[in-house]
Amino acid sequence: MQTRSMATWALSLALSMASWAAAAQSVEALEWQPGQSMMPTVISTPHNDMRKLLRQAKYPDALLLANKNLATNPRDPQMRFWQGFLFEQLGQLDMALQVYLALTQEYPELAEPHNNLGVLYAAKSDYLNAKVSLEAALRANPSYATAQENMGDLLVNMARQSYERALVIEPTLREPALKIQRLKPVLDMTQGNP
Repeated sequence: MQTRSMATWALSLALSMASWAAAAQSVEALEWQPGQSMMPTVISTPHNDMRKLLRQAKYPDALLLANKNLATNPRDPQMRFWQGFLFEQLGQLDMALQVYLALTQEYPELAEPHNNLGVLYAAKSDYLNAKVSLEAALRANPSYATAQENMGDLLVNMARQSYERALVIEPTLREPALKIQRLKPVLDMTQGNP
């Protein structure tokens, strides 16, 4: 009889240990201490809150959050980048340009601010500064596919601009006009891009 109760106790202990191990595996990232709940804890940080607002496209709220956090931590490059992005989304392109320019000066090793700065310059038809910025993005990260694509879009637009200048200089030339016509489908695809 005593053997049976020991076996029942051992089985009960084994089942509770298995259930505890399963629960512990589901909360791998947290360090569990005796006396703590086994329920996962969701940690709210300004960066997590920002990601949530960006996913929901709540740009005005996200900008308020960025500004609030930058008031206490003005050198946070990620929050500053998001601030620039939010200015873009809200149509405040000059403000976005200032944010990206400052980031490229303070953190030249970051490719993303160079890329976004290049796109803004290109939108203003400032192709030379756009090219310099995109080249800096690609030096910082040669595998940055978005910057590679933006550089391609920029070069197509620069080619169009050069062909148009050639026609202004010598309006009777046929080749630049034909090249512009051949570029038209690609230029149409780059609308809104450099």
